[in-house]
Amino acid sequence: MDRLAPGILFLYLLYAVLLTIPVSLVLIWWYKTAVGRSMAVAGTADLPAATDYLAPPIATSPRSPGLQNLEARVRLRLSVVYIFAALCAALFWTLLLFRSGGLDFTPLRGVIVTYTYAWPAVPTLIALLALDRRRSFQVLLGYVALGVLATVLWSAISQSISGSRATSPWMNGWQAARLIAVTASLPGLILLIVANRRIRGVSPLVLAGLLVFTFSAAFFNEFLIRLADHSGLLRVLFVFGATRMGLWFMLATVPVGYLCWRLLVLLNRQFQRKSFSDMQFLADSFWIIVSFAIAADLATSLGWKGLWALGGFAVYRAVVSIGFALWRAPREPGVSLLVLRVFGFQRRTEKLFDSVVLRWRFRGPVRMIAGTDLAARTIDPDDSLAFASGALRTRFVGTADDLTSRLRQLDEARDPDGHFRVTEFFCRANTWTHALVALLARSDAILMDLRGFNQNRSGCLFELDQLKLHGRLPQTIFVVDSNTDLNLLNSTLSQIGAGFAPLHLEEVKTDSIQARNRVYRALESLNPGHV
Repeated sequence: MDRLAPGILFLYLLYAVLLTIPVSLVLIWWYKTAVGRSMAVAGTADLPAATDYLAPPIATSPRSPGLQNLEARVRLRLSVVYIFAALCAALFWTLLLFRSGGLDFTPLRGVIVTYTYAWPAVPTLIALLALDRRRSFQVLLGYVALGVLATVLWSAISQSISGSRATSPWMNGWQAARLIAVTASLPGLILLIVANRRIRGVSPLVLAGLLVFTFSAAFFNEFLIRLADHSGLLRVLFVFGATRMGLWFMLATVPVGYLCWRLLVLLNRQFQRKSFSDMQFLADSFWIIVSFAIAADLATSLGWKGLWALGGFAVYRAVVSIGFALWRAPREPGVSLLVLRVFGFQRRTEKLFDSVVLRWRFRGPVRMIAGTDLAARTIDPDDSLAFASGALRTRFVGTADDLTSRLRQLDEARDPDGHFRVTEFFCRANTWTHALVALLARSDAILMDLRGFNQNRSGCLFELDQLKLHGRLPQTIFVVDSNTDLNLLNSTLSQIGAGFAPLHLEEVKTDSIQARNRVYRALESLNPGHV
């Protein structure tokens, strides 16, 4: 049976990953449908005037002037901790590989194998640092180039000391690059699928549950086979007939399914307690996949003992936790960002969110009115479990008490990895205006995507009116394009007394990475603060 271990482990890993895609897509679609349906329902009529929520605003501390330096410190801390954790996990797997007897140890081989096993640090940092496609490609090439260069230099120095010329240093470098490519190709493809921005809001949670379910099924199947080797127990197993072995397997799925649900509930509680961020959860899912892939590979020589490779994930997670405990995130208060937009343009709104809002989370918390356009980007473990348990409707603001409670729960603190969180306000058809006015008084900077703005966008007209009435135009960046009715924008502000004072307009014509970077730099240049 041990000879079947590699195939079985790979098969069940493949089952879990392949099921993650349709399950995540269905869950996202179902979630968006539920959100859209609830948004169309009116709340109760006991809400006071929207302006009543302006006083008193949440007290904020003086903002640090070095926001750019602060962001750089947070990024450096995150990079150092995760790179060190990756090397520790890789070292664990390297020791396991050489102890399996499948490879003779030399110092150069040990270094190359450890560096190869540390490759998940690349997609981890790409996700955590919110790198765009160009920078992601540069990080990937840099990682491979560094490994090749280090191998060539080590080989050249070693050969010059020993006087041996058995293998060309450049050949060793080529072998190092080849080893990285072979080791990372299959799990890297899986990570690319799971990390797709359209499903990654729920894919880590789905994958965690499916991995527990599928591998528990594999273990139970192995357990039944081992029991069948004993004649006395075999008669018990066949009490319902030899063709009913599947009945035992089906009965076993009940406690396994319950175990999966309890695991998800436990993870959600830890998320609510800020034990980890949603981005950390995504990174952890990467390492779980890689750990199972390495376990399946080592099972070739170790059989079921290859599952010891799962200890690499435990090493990685422990090092991350210890690293963040020893090197704590900055305590300076963040600069909160309120995101407003024209609804109905999902694709380009998602791109702006990915390029600007995810990066802003190093600087401060992000707030927005929930909508179906960004549901796939903003859903987190807490939202997923609330939806799955039927409690999503309790998140909606339908009364004055609901809004007051949500405002008191605004998250102003960093997660352990240094990220701030995105807070959505789920509002009914007649309560979003009250939430908007309350958030205006509690946000330092505002990003308003006015691409596609015209006379029919009554919600945007209301938002513009409130921005002016509450003096928030100086802290607002407006994103516009050729479809933005600038005349209507100017006339709207003029009608409410704004005149034609210069606005912070950023034109995004091609929706390119460069254009979205300009929007982020424009937000950086603001002098945020309450007026």
